[in-house]
Amino acid sequence: MTHWTESFYPQQDALTGCYTAPIHPFHAALASRVTAQLGRPGTLLELGAGGGQFAVSAALLGHEVTALDLWAGAGEFTRRLARTQGVNVDVVTGSFYDAPLPRTFDAVCYWDGFGIGTDAEQRHLLTRLHDWLAPAGSGFVEVYTPWYWARHAGFTRQDGAYTQGYGFDADGCRMTDTYTPVTGDPITQSLRCYSPADLRLLLAGTGLTLTGLWPGGEYDPGTRTWHPEVPLARAQSYTALLTRDSAPS
Repeated sequence: MTHWTESFYPQQDALTGCYTAPIHPFHAALASRVTAQLGRPGTLLELGAGGGQFAVSAALLGHEVTALDLWAGAGEFTRRLARTQGVNVDVVTGSFYDAPLPRTFDAVCYWDGFGIGTDAEQRHLLTRLHDWLAPAGSGFVEVYTPWYWARHAGFTRQDGAYTQGYGFDADGCRMTDTYTPVTGDPITQSLRCYSPADLRLLLAGTGLTLTGLWPGGEYDPGTRTWHPEVPLARAQSYTALLTRDSAPS
């Protein structure tokens, strides 16, 4: 895993409180959409589960949930949230590139984080996702689009404790999201962006097929408003629906 991840997410939470935030209606709606896609509650693995807001929302709908995150602090938030909501979530701390999870799931979900590493690392992760899926299971992977981030590179937003700024590495096709505290050094996450056509190329040899997608929302920096559903050409991300087609080659 690339080096910035181990420090970025704890510092991001310290600035924004994103891990300790309560469940938002967005998380509940996302869990409902996954449940509808599967047709029933089942076994579900969430990669990069953060503070557990989606994982707990899925457990409230009857799913048997495993939440995996690199940061131990995130796991503690997930356990706490699950207790307050009266559900059980199996919390695992580790890297999804090598964490041992010797079972399969009806659904594997990865929101807001795909693209951390290189293309080779992404392909390795997708191969693991194939192995985690039950034969009739479904993968749900949120993928950032290059067009949104290229269009809005240079946007900055001032908060009381920090300034947030968007950037785009055109050569590497990576978005950057930088938080600069009032006091302290800036922190940046960098995620590889993929069009659906690029994602299909990345999936080659993983045993997975892109069988559908749904566009995500758009934050409009000009009006500072969030539009939860927009056409793919405007969306900052989309959810790729993945199914098993074979053993990885």
